[in-house]
Amino acid sequence: MVKIVTYNVNGLRPRVAQHGSLRRLLDALDSDIICFQETKLSRQDLSADVIMAEGYEAFVSCNRSAKGRGAYSGVATFCRVTSAFSSQEVALPVAAEEGFTGLQDYAKNSEIVGDFVIATPVEEEGLGEITREDLLRVDNEGRCIITDHGHFVLFNIYAPAVQEDDKERVRFKLLFYKILQKRWEHLLALGKRVFVVGDLNIAPASIDRCDAPPGFEKQMFREWLRSMLREHGGSFFDAFRSKHPERIGAYTCFNQKIGAEEYNYGSRIDHILISGACLHHCDSAEDHNIFCCHVEECEIMNHFKRGNSENLSKWQGGRSSKLEGSDHIPVYILLKEIPELPVHNIPPSAARYLPEVRGRQQSIVSFFNKGRTCELQDDGNLILSEDTVNGIYCSDCLENKTIAKEGLAAGIPEFAKGGKLPSLTCKVTNLDKWRNEGLSGVSRSSQKTSPSGTKSLPNKKIKRNLSSQPTIKSFFQPPGSKAINGSTSTLVAPVETVHHTNQSCVPNDDSLPGSMQCTTSVAEEQDNTNVSCSLSTDKCNAAALEWQRIQQKMKMTLPRCKGHREPCIPRSVKKGPNIGRLFYVCPRAQGPASNPEANCGHFQWAPVKSKEKRP
Repeated sequence: MVKIVTYNVNGLRPRVAQHGSLRRLLDALDSDIICFQETKLSRQDLSADVIMAEGYEAFVSCNRSAKGRGAYSGVATFCRVTSAFSSQEVALPVAAEEGFTGLQDYAKNSEIVGDFVIATPVEEEGLGEITREDLLRVDNEGRCIITDHGHFVLFNIYAPAVQEDDKERVRFKLLFYKILQKRWEHLLALGKRVFVVGDLNIAPASIDRCDAPPGFEKQMFREWLRSMLREHGGSFFDAFRSKHPERIGAYTCFNQKIGAEEYNYGSRIDHILISGACLHHCDSAEDHNIFCCHVEECEIMNHFKRGNSENLSKWQGGRSSKLEGSDHIPVYILLKEIPELPVHNIPPSAARYLPEVRGRQQSIVSFFNKGRTCELQDDGNLILSEDTVNGIYCSDCLENKTIAKEGLAAGIPEFAKGGKLPSLTCKVTNLDKWRNEGLSGVSRSSQKTSPSGTKSLPNKKIKRNLSSQPTIKSFFQPPGSKAINGSTSTLVAPVETVHHTNQSCVPNDDSLPGSMQCTTSVAEEQDNTNVSCSLSTDKCNAAALEWQRIQQKMKMTLPRCKGHREPCIPRSVKKGPNIGRLFYVCPRAQGPASNPEANCGHFQWAPVKSKEKRP
């Protein structure tokens, strides 16, 4: 069996964070080939923690468009393999290509699957003349990865979503599909089997959209997609709809801004399309094709855990209230009777060979750089930050981080008993001495000697740690408290840890460096000589009650929706002639019109306050 999954992750890094690691995310999907869309990774963002996982090989495509939008789009295909070399596994591709236009100016290690070439300029109906620059723009947004798995060629696609009034992007989307169609037809003409998976941003029929409006199927792109399907004279099977032709309410994408998932108010835009002959080498009978002979099942993974909570939180109204995880649901296909391939190796375009992941060769200029900052972040509740210190170098940050973490873990018990927390500044020349003598030796050797013979570090302005932003509770702390000035690091310990030690967070003035700051998990900063690591319970309760009273008063002033008589949600117009104007809507999540529990559609403008003229 070979299992393929397609999943629009809506940002790969947040999904990795929710599952704890990339390996856990991939293992949770439990598939041989995993195709991600909308990774939102630029080439500069590529790193081992989001691309490399033990037991998997990756192929990625990132946005290269210089439109100032930052990281968007992007696709990645992960293949679960036991070996990347001398392998017979179907999951390990024999060839891979970034993009689908056949232009390789930006991907020197890529190879064209099927020798596809488009002579430019070329005339295309509805598009006019297509130039080479047009084709490059199609591939530069990182929307396709092609992997050749011997028995079939797999397209991992993230198609563009456009507004109908944006003529430039509408033309771009039409060009995207037209060239993609030419590539599919070229491979099918060569006798290849073609699998297309991903977010095509098209719901092909009314059954694939909740409360589809009249004329829904007459839209240009929906007509194009249906023309690709077997029932409309095309070459492809829509694997899910072919397996479940009458199933309604089967959706893969939900608008999080309106809480659409709560009442299953979605659309099916994530697809698996397959075409080609079966592997049985029989006569070309109607029922002998890749779908009828080799597709065991195709299903939407409704029960896949997309967030990090036990149950997905319910939508509470408001644009900032979103369900956890991606706004898409994964879809899988299970193939049977797929034989092994001849022995082959991983293609050279794999992510393991990318310089952003593998590392770049250093130039001689780098050896003359002055000291730089190394930031060390522990996996637990400790966050350490260092300033640049003249004369201190960390040219191999990754190795130093690992050593520092090991030393930090060993020093925490001593710190809890009242001992010193070891310094984490390092010198490359002292790495061996650090390993032999421990962190304290490096701390001593990395300090500068003052004229009086006393070793000390120069005073530098401390960098404020990102985790030190105060919360609302910090405004209720006792008066007179103030932050401690420091120059080296910041320690953040949870309240539970401090209570467990049953003592003050700072045991003795001489046991903690003057550059160390201790605070609770609510980012409370207090004096070094009088640190309190817990807030007054009474004051916290009083603040909570006051906030509840304010919220209740706010609800009393809001109008109520006509359908449910519940306080409305205030919103404002984002563009157009009424930009900035306030209005009220029903607080419930959007749902089918037949569901009385869903949003009732209430809308009400807020009264406009007349501006009084000042004398």
